[in-house]
Amino acid sequence: MQKVSLRQRFMLTLPRLLLLAAFLIVGGIEALISGTPTAHAAQTDQSRSLEGTEHRGLDSGCQGTQRKPNFGGVVEVSRGEVVCGDVTSFGGQVVIHGEVIGDVVAFGGNVIVDGVVDGNISLYGGNLFTPDRAHVNGDIHVCGGNWTEGDGMQLHGSVFHCTGGLDMLLGNNAGVQLRFWYIITWVMLGIVLTTLLPEHVMLVRTTAKSKLRRSLALGLLSMLLAPIILAVLIALIIAIPFAILVAVGFIAAWALGTVSVGWIVGDMIVQRIAPNQNTRMVQIVVGLAVLAFLGSLPYIGWIISLLVGMIGLGAVFLSRFGTRLYGQPKRPITW
Repeated sequence: MQKVSLRQRFMLTLPRLLLLAAFLIVGGIEALISGTPTAHAAQTDQSRSLEGTEHRGLDSGCQGTQRKPNFGGVVEVSRGEVVCGDVTSFGGQVVIHGEVIGDVVAFGGNVIVDGVVDGNISLYGGNLFTPDRAHVNGDIHVCGGNWTEGDGMQLHGSVFHCTGGLDMLLGNNAGVQLRFWYIITWVMLGIVLTTLLPEHVMLVRTTAKSKLRRSLALGLLSMLLAPIILAVLIALIIAIPFAILVAVGFIAAWALGTVSVGWIVGDMIVQRIAPNQNTRMVQIVVGLAVLAFLGSLPYIGWIISLLVGMIGLGAVFLSRFGTRLYGQPKRPITW
């Protein structure tokens, strides 16, 4: 019963974690790659009233309750309803006929604004539709999607497009897609390893964190000796099957070590950015997504990947593939 429960919880949580990882990646670098904002002048100085509903300021009372983050569903603000607070959606659609006094943020879903938004609108991987009745008192951020604007739409703010910045930073569109799947692959690998071998990953993580220099030194030594050992084994024709096993073990150790180091990085990031979401799975997803993204950058990416891989590789060998703890940790081990 416990295994079934764990599997069900894993399948339900996976889409949310992937969307959260995408948010942290794109949202964290948006200021660096969005470029110069495109000024968008308001079409009129007077605010348009909603149909049958007078525009409300920040000092007025709210008729609607503050919305919690939505995962995969439809968020709708009905006409005449006023929501005070941010509206956040992961993988769902947002439809606003009334008024939102706060920011609207959507990841992997479309947003339709047919009312008033007193705040910024940020989209990551979705499309924005603002018909004639739309009124936005804030900036619009569109990353990885399109914006369809009505002729009578009113915007008191600026428009930011980060898609072009991503292409310049990562290369052409094919390069962006390749790096996206590279990130997703590492995130999926991390989730699988920590689900199937949680104790092993934890012991490697603890070893890498408490014995950082020793792990790096052993990882560097292993990198230098591995090609020589494989060449000798391949030269001895009878030992070719053993050489294949050694190569597979080396790759497995590299993957296990990188996942463990990604857990450390994710722990540090989530504690500072989203302490309320500081769970093991979120840490792993965020950490590996950040490491994979940095590793996919041109010029410096291979250096980051090599450094992370050597630290993780050394920690794997020190902990004997996560079967024992190398030395005493400075702090108690926490999950």
